[in-house]
Amino acid sequence: MEAIKPFQRRYCGGALTAAILVGLGVYMAGWPTATRGILLGSLFSCLNFVLMGHSLTRKLTGNHRRGALLTLAAQLGRYLLWAAPVVVAVKWPAVDLPSTVAGLFMVPVCIILDSVFSLVRGTKSPLT
Repeated sequence: MEAIKPFQRRYCGGALTAAILVGLGVYMAGWPTATRGILLGSLFSCLNFVLMGHSLTRKLTGNHRRGALLTLAAQLGRYLLWAAPVVVAVKWPAVDLPSTVAGLFMVPVCIILDSVFSLVRGTKSPLT
């Protein structure tokens, strides 16, 4: 679990920082519903990433038979967790649906950008 925490801190912190900065820019442009969507989606994206780290740790260190069932339940729970902000955006007109979906992909985008920046700088990626 300790090996995953720096990655969670790095990517979730970057995703939330980027979401706040993008949300601030979008809010200043006059789209408060898009701001709510970006912030809501990125918050659930970070929560999903943290839960994925916990389930991977349990799968690798736990009982094999019990671990497979827990991993399946955790994956289903994470899918339901990703569905929650989409349902909120569909049901509540104060949250923009496309920006919510964009916010859900904030952590994967931060991971990809971090790898691209490492490649451009010529340094070793933290993921390898």
